[in-house]
Amino acid sequence: MKKAPQKRNENCLLEMSCPECHSRGPFRIGISAIAVVHDDGTDEITDPEWDNDSYCACMSCPFEGTVRGFDESKR
Repeated sequence: MKKAPQKRNENCLLEMSCPECHSRGPFRIGISAIAVVHDDGTDEITDPEWDNDSYCACMSCPFEGTVRGFDESKR
């Protein structure tokens, strides 16, 4: 049975899909963020940022690369 196509992303993952399996996410992305850190861990993480060179991996298949590789407008 063929999978139904996923709805296009409209927010944080706009124009992103896996170039291998065409999943639209979720993806593991290496980010920079601001965190409130205590000795026993973090309780607030804000302002996550990434760019085209950030690590990105598909959660639906083993494909990994950079955010640029997942950007549909760059293919």
